[in-house]
Amino acid sequence: MNVLAINAMLGGPGLVAFLGEGARFLACDGLKPADGGALTTVLAAAELAVPAGGVADGLLALVQKSAEGDMALVTGIATWGRIVLADGTWVIDYTVSGPSGAGQIKITIENPPEGDPEGKLYAGGLFFLGEVVIGGE
Repeated sequence: MNVLAINAMLGGPGLVAFLGEGARFLACDGLKPADGGALTTVLAAAELAVPAGGVADGLLALVQKSAEGDMALVTGIATWGRIVLADGTWVIDYTVSGPSGAGQIKITIENPPEGDPEGKLYAGGLFFLGEVVIGGE
């Protein structure tokens, strides 16, 4: 996490206010790099609402700008994600999984084929952000 994000998170909801207009969540495949490292394949992007969510009981609930979900760009299994500001500035990276997985960010896929992994995105399919566990891996 960068210094700006750490300062913004002090007091809890500060991160939500820090993100501002145009902040995005990027869902990626492959191995999560070191904080702020090079992106792997970006499978999907979700613009966040303003405010970007809220904090309760140590969980950050991100809110997508589109209540109908966002469309995946590429088919693949999301294993990590990045939150960036509108200008692309890195804020924080998280692990990603489906709802029953161990990822810090849980994603839900609309109408996934039976038997496919929970975190698998399909190009042209919709996905939704679930809970986010602040800090720790």
